[in-house]
Amino acid sequence: MILVLAEHNNTQLHAATRHAVAAASQLGGDIVVLVVGSGCEAVASQAAQLQGVAKVLFSDAAHYAHGLAENVAPLLAQLAKDYSHVLATATTTGKDVMPRAAALANAPQVSEIVQVVSADTFVRPIYAGNALETVQCHEK
Repeated sequence: MILVLAEHNNTQLHAATRHAVAAASQLGGDIVVLVVGSGCEAVASQAAQLQGVAKVLFSDAAHYAHGLAENVAPLLAQLAKDYSHVLATATTTGKDVMPRAAALANAPQVSEIVQVVSADTFVRPIYAGNALETVQCHEK
């Protein structure tokens, strides 16, 4: 199973989440979207309608209202144990939450991928986007 962290503003799912779900679909397996926020039931409903999404996990609490990495990363790290891959958007939210969650989960991170080659091989930009490199990660 693959976990995708939804990006949103507590009312609307960010379009970039669709891209993360599309990347997750290339890995194979069930896709679960995690919606973390406050008063964001509408976002969970929107996430459930994305093509390829098998399940939506929803965590609603006041301390998640602003999506601060200090609050979201521990939850994500705890859930990550049950998934082969955890994906997020390459936006400020993803770039803030994912390194913290990876560190808490003692897991490697491959950031800002632009192509999924296989379940352990990815293409990502380097040198300010002027070149692409293919990286392989053998760890979960």
